[in-house]
Amino acid sequence: MRHIGLLGGSFNPVHIGHVRLAVEIAETLRPQRLDLVPCAIPPHKPHRSLLPFDLRYEMLTAATRAFPTLQVNPIERSRPGPSYTWDTLAAYAQVEPEARLFFVLGGEDFHTLPHWHRGRELPLLADMVVVPRAGADRGAFMTTTREYWPEARPDDACTAPGSIAYSLPGGTRLIYLPLPRLDISASLVRDKWMAGRDISLLVPDAVKAIMRDNAETLAACWGGDDSAMPEATR
Repeated sequence: MRHIGLLGGSFNPVHIGHVRLAVEIAETLRPQRLDLVPCAIPPHKPHRSLLPFDLRYEMLTAATRAFPTLQVNPIERSRPGPSYTWDTLAAYAQVEPEARLFFVLGGEDFHTLPHWHRGRELPLLADMVVVPRAGADRGAFMTTTREYWPEARPDDACTAPGSIAYSLPGGTRLIYLPLPRLDISASLVRDKWMAGRDISLLVPDAVKAIMRDNAETLAACWGGDDSAMPEATR
């Protein structure tokens, strides 16, 4: 059975933290493919500072070109309306009916997952792989699991150090997977860029070159930056 992972986000812009996290996930879980899925229209809020989809897609493709396991899927580009994770996972399930899917999200996002569009049903479509930030409480993961998925049972399928896994009746899993994460955010990159500061080593060189070539577009979008833009695709 093919094992395919999804890592969604606005990638506004993609930075080294995104790429390094994707590499860590690929090396730990060993999927045949890990797809980075740029969000077309983030739900819930207007995001005036969001770069055009095609530009974010171009930068993301450039950032991941050196890693064969990492692919960029523009699946949300042509879909009308908000980019809901449920719709994306359902589309994957149709295209890859024989694959085992997993969706990567942060610890803070997992705790709010029940409030997403059909959030409590998302584990019906794919394993949920929760990658916490440094110092995040693994107890909060277990509490959220017991509260919203009381039918979950402990599972020893994931053997990565510090991981926790629960299996659900349908065969999917909820997995807590602590991995190294770089403390870099897209808002930090945007702020430094707009202030004229050096962003070397914060973004891949190929991404920096694309940003330089599209400086006017970046200035137009990021001039009224909305720093509260969520990185997770809901």
